[in-house]
Amino acid sequence: MQGHLLLAILGIRSSYARNVEVALQDDGLPPDTLQWWLAPTGCWRIRTFAIDHDIHTHEVDGRIDDILAAASNGNRKRYGDIIAKEHLIHFTDCSDNTEVHARFSAIALAPRLEVAAGRFAFWKPDDARYSTQSRPRE
Repeated sequence: MQGHLLLAILGIRSSYARNVEVALQDDGLPPDTLQWWLAPTGCWRIRTFAIDHDIHTHEVDGRIDDILAAASNGNRKRYGDIIAKEHLIHFTDCSDNTEVHARFSAIALAPRLEVAAGRFAFWKPDDARYSTQSRPRE
């Protein structure tokens, strides 16, 4: 599956369900992330909450280039003060383990890319299972 992953690693750990947010410490615990999967098959916004291993996903309509520009600007506008690192990773085939390892090695991250039911791919900050455990408030 071809696509681009805009990965923002946040300097916090949080729980959406418990409305808790703490600064990331140098203790090896995983961070929250904000990710955008942009592919010809669809575009997705993915937000992970590290404390509960919670994940919120939202399909986004539009052209990849337009969404990428809006996502990058939106990340900085809404999360700029807590973004620790941001990477744009291009995949020819995100199911190719060799390619995944090469892309993540280049940015010094563990190659923990998960493909969710062929719809989108996202990076997991640790080896835990991420699943939707709360619903975003509107």
